[in-house]
Amino acid sequence: MQRIDSLTLPNILPHEKAIKSWGQNIHNYEPEFWEFFYEIHRYLKDINEKKLIERYKAICRNFHVLTNEERHIIPINSFLSSWYWYLKEHQTRYEFHLRGVPLPNEPPQPRAPISKPFSPKSPNACDIIFRYGHLKYMKQIVEEGRIRISPASKYKDGAIFDPRTDDELNKHLWELGDNIKITTQNGKEIPIIGDLKRSVSTSSNYYTLCLSCDFEPIIFEEFNYDSCVVVKNPEEFARRLEQETKNQLPGWYFHHNPIEYFDPHAPIKNQYFSATMSKDFSYGYQMEYRFLWDALNNGNAERHIEVILGPLKDICELYILN
Repeated sequence: MQRIDSLTLPNILPHEKAIKSWGQNIHNYEPEFWEFFYEIHRYLKDINEKKLIERYKAICRNFHVLTNEERHIIPINSFLSSWYWYLKEHQTRYEFHLRGVPLPNEPPQPRAPISKPFSPKSPNACDIIFRYGHLKYMKQIVEEGRIRISPASKYKDGAIFDPRTDDELNKHLWELGDNIKITTQNGKEIPIIGDLKRSVSTSSNYYTLCLSCDFEPIIFEEFNYDSCVVVKNPEEFARRLEQETKNQLPGWYFHHNPIEYFDPHAPIKNQYFSATMSKDFSYGYQMEYRFLWDALNNGNAERHIEVILGPLKDICELYILN
């Protein structure tokens, strides 16, 4: 029996074949079963109240951005799916209920559809990508191809409330200690208190350039930006960027891809998890598309560098916020 009310759920489900491809059925989309599964695996029971509040607020922020009709048809296991955020919101709110603790804010509601001047074909399609920033620097990108790339470590020591602040060299997961057994070589079991932290780290600092997979008004607001560069041919943009940076970073590995977001307390089974291309799902609303340069024993990213690709008006457009 369902113990807390759910939000008003989407009236659209993923295709039956898409649901079955994940080894699921329609019950995986029902709040009563979300509570049942959570009681079996209460993955938030050991986090403190402050962290629980931070988690719920982050889910609400993501909910406003990442729930809409085009995302309703994506299976619930993917962070790209509306259903994923309905599930995370419900189970986190259920933990508040089980503790008898009030919510820090009202449950989220889907926002009204917004009109976008640019939009990709589908979530994470990456047929167009966006570089947000201040007008002075966005003009330089379009008119000169002048771009600054920065060491990933730059973002670790930012202000607490800066939406860019994150440890980009180390990523962490917490696994419920109840489900883990550790023994000594002699077979003696070692008791686990709380959750087990699992981390992945990169051996050296790397360079990064961060864009976004979609046009999103909240990003302008949160970062206090007034413009963005719309990259209409991401593959050609990447080709020029790679070619130019070879001169300054010879032998470095170049890669670009959308970021994989993960729930640090309940990741999807076998989900990709790396120090460089994965991020805590609290940042999901940023929909980051990342370019990176990894030294591979050829050096270390120590300070920002600037590259000039030449005019990019053939593949980029400047958008100025009204």
